[in-house]
Amino acid sequence: MRRTLVVSLGTVVAFAALVPAGQASADARIHVVKPGHSIQKAVNKAKRGDIIQLKAGRYDGGVLVRKPLTIRGVGNKTVLRPGRRDHCAKVEQPGMGICVVGRAGHPVRNVTVKKLSVWKFKETGVLGLHTDKLTVEYVLAKKNGEYGIAEFNSTRGRFVHNWVEHSGEHAGLYVGDIADAHGTVVAENHASGNALGLLIRHARHVKVWGNDFVRNCTGIALVDDGQKGGQGNNAIWKNNVSKNNRDCKAYGPVPALNGTGILLFGGDHNTIAKNKVKRNRGDLRYSGGIVLQRGVPPKRRPAEHNLIKANHVRGNAPYDLVDKSGSRTNRFDHNRCKTSKPRGLC
Repeated sequence: MRRTLVVSLGTVVAFAALVPAGQASADARIHVVKPGHSIQKAVNKAKRGDIIQLKAGRYDGGVLVRKPLTIRGVGNKTVLRPGRRDHCAKVEQPGMGICVVGRAGHPVRNVTVKKLSVWKFKETGVLGLHTDKLTVEYVLAKKNGEYGIAEFNSTRGRFVHNWVEHSGEHAGLYVGDIADAHGTVVAENHASGNALGLLIRHARHVKVWGNDFVRNCTGIALVDDGQKGGQGNNAIWKNNVSKNNRDCKAYGPVPALNGTGILLFGGDHNTIAKNKVKRNRGDLRYSGGIVLQRGVPPKRRPAEHNLIKANHVRGNAPYDLVDKSGSRTNRFDHNRCKTSKPRGLC
C-alpha cells in the first residue's frame, strides 16, 4: 500500500470470569497464546467478542483480523515482528503487523489492539481499513516502513496512549480517506523521529488532543489533496508540538519536510487551539510554527474558515505564524507569539 500526501499449536482456551465492559461480552472466551505460537490460529478460532491474550515474548506478525475481538499483550515485551507467513497479503495488504480489514459498506467493528509492540514491518505496524470503533492503545510502533498506526476509510477510531517512533516514509499516526470520521480520537500519544508525527489527509471530524509530537520533520499536517469533499472540521487542541526539525528529503509527490509545527495544506473549518508550538525551525517555504498554505496540486484549494486561537507559539523560524492560505477568512485570535507573516497575526 503506497499512500502519499497527494494520492499516495499451542493455544490454550480458558473462560473469562470477568470481562471489562466495552471490550467483550460477558461470555467471551480468553485464548492464551504463548511466544512462538500462532496468533493467526487463535484469531481464526475465536468467536466474535473473544480476547486473544499474548504473553511476553516474540510473535510473528502479518495478523489478519476480520471480526470483533481484542488482541492484548502484557506491554512492550510482547513483540510482533515480520514472520514466515503474511496473512495480510490475503487481502492485498502485505507488510502489516496487524491488519483489520473490512469492505466498503461493511466495516469490521469493535476491534481492540492493546499493550504490545509492532517492530520493523515493511509497511504499517497496525492498520485499519474499512473499520468502525477500532481501538489501538498502549502500543509501541517502531521502525515500520510507512506508518506506525493508521486507519483508512474508517470511523469512530480511538488511538490513545501509543508511542510511535521512526516510521519510514510517511507518518507515525494517520487518519484519512473518510468523508466523516465521526469523531475519531487521537489522544495522549507520543510520536517522534517520523517524517510526520500525525497526518490527517482527506478526512473530516477528527479530534486530536493531549499528544506530544516532537523531533519529527513536521509535527502535524492536515492535507487537502484535491479529492472531492476536501479536508476539514478537525479539532487540534492542547498538544505539545516542538522541535520538529528533522530533515526529510522529497521523494515522488511528497515534498521535502523540515522545521514545521502544525501545517495546513488547504482545508476548512479546522480549529487549532491551546497548543504549545515551540522551536520548530526550518528554511522551507512552509517551515515555521503554525503555517497555512494552499492545498496540494493540482487543485491547490485555499485554506479557509480555519480558527487559530490561544496557541503558545514561540521560537519558531522563519516565523511563528504564517498565513499563505489564499483566503482572508481564517481567524487568528489571542495567540502568544512574536513573529508572523504577514505582520499583525500575533
